[in-house]
Amino acid sequence: MILRELLDVASKERRKKKRLKTAQTVAVGVGVAATVGVATGLLFAPKAGKETREDIKKAAGNTIETVKVAVQKNAETVKESAAHAVQEISNVMKNIHGKTDEVKKEIEHSCKEVIKDLQETTENIKEVKKPVK
Repeated sequence: MILRELLDVASKERRKKKRLKTAQTVAVGVGVAATVGVATGLLFAPKAGKETREDIKKAAGNTIETVKVAVQKNAETVKESAAHAVQEISNVMKNIHGKTDEVKKEIEHSCKEVIKDLQETTENIKEVKKPVK
């Protein structure tokens, strides 16, 4: 059961990493597409060269800002996922430790009972060995 919990946590983490990777790929794709679209639109726009360069500069600045925001969001998501994974693993480890203590106590109790039974059996054997008068 504990192993299953660990495997579930690991599986969840793999799925989260895959989603984050997909989100990053989409963010980069959106940034590239936006850059290409803006650059194409500006190059074909009937404006003076100086105006076009200014527009390209503004569009590049906006695209860079958009990519920064996307990267920050993904970084925050990764941090949150990592913190969640650490918490889950910590909980599982505490659970394992608690169950280990329970099993240890049960074994100690069982050993005491076995010793008591052996002592009683020994006494019974001694009683049987005594000569009857």
